[in-house]
Amino acid sequence: MKYVGIQTQIWRNNRNSVILLCMFPVILLGMVLLAIMTLDFIGWFCWDGVCPPGLQATKFHWDIIWYYFKDAMPFTLSMTGLWFIIAYCTNTSIIRHITHAKPVERKDNLRVYNIVENLCIAGGIEMPQINIVEDSNLNAFASGIDIPSFTITLTTGLIEKLNDAELSAVVGHELTHIKNRDTRLMVVCIVFVGIFAAIQSMSMRMLGALLRGSRRSSSRRNNKGGGGAIILEIMILLIALIIWSSIGYFFSFMTRLAISRKREYVADAGAAELCGDPLALASALKKISEAPGLADVQRNDVAQLYIIHPDEEFDNNMKLSGWVAKANIMFCTHPDTPERIKILEQF
Repeated sequence: MKYVGIQTQIWRNNRNSVILLCMFPVILLGMVLLAIMTLDFIGWFCWDGVCPPGLQATKFHWDIIWYYFKDAMPFTLSMTGLWFIIAYCTNTSIIRHITHAKPVERKDNLRVYNIVENLCIAGGIEMPQINIVEDSNLNAFASGIDIPSFTITLTTGLIEKLNDAELSAVVGHELTHIKNRDTRLMVVCIVFVGIFAAIQSMSMRMLGALLRGSRRSSSRRNNKGGGGAIILEIMILLIALIIWSSIGYFFSFMTRLAISRKREYVADAGAAELCGDPLALASALKKISEAPGLADVQRNDVAQLYIIHPDEEFDNNMKLSGWVAKANIMFCTHPDTPERIKILEQF
């Protein structure tokens, strides 16, 4: 593998991460545009079952499509903005509650506090809150969206089983996430994926309720005549939403995974630079990979913040090879741990 240097690696991964992040609003608005195109093609914009002149079904009418797209764009972006505000306000407290993390002060653990404080001074990084989780296995993660909420969380097993150099390297990795605002970036990614998942789930629930209701009231609709056509149109709309939200979810989910993997490489390089000892982080990653902690937290959106994802590490230990291994990595939030160690050992 070609050696490129720490700063070059950081610059390349930051550039690629920005490109990947910009894909999210494009995917979201693209999904809206495709949904409108689908509705136009099937004749949704015909009123009372009669198409106005020039508005036949099975054709695209771009003046109509762009009209509705421009009309939907402000609503789409405003709803996304509201979703972001909610996620920003609740993210830190939710993570702390899920992981059962407890804050630690200097008097509670002088060793850990001094390591974090010294690295913050050396790197010119804001001093974060330090949390500890009672877990005999090893793991760590950074979280937060702004200076008051930035937090480093360590398991008790990590603190007890790593020496000072290894623990400093792990803390340096998490501080790099904070310095590069990776934690904020991952909140953005999680929110975008959540938008598509919510649209998909809501549409499926509504379609299911509509199907159940239509069976119970089929005789009454037949007597009234026009009700069946309205129900059918609503079903078509929901099916279109399900299809395009599923496509949007898939691409946004894959983009989120790609961003997460890129950021781990950047944080590894940043830790090696901050501590001046890349082999210490390589040694720490080996120990963590043998017994990754926080496996009981059954939330993949939180687990992607860990220095090593417990479930993915179990899959990687199955020794997959060839195209199967490459395909598996594409669906992982973290790069392959041996690959990360190999890069660190080059420095």
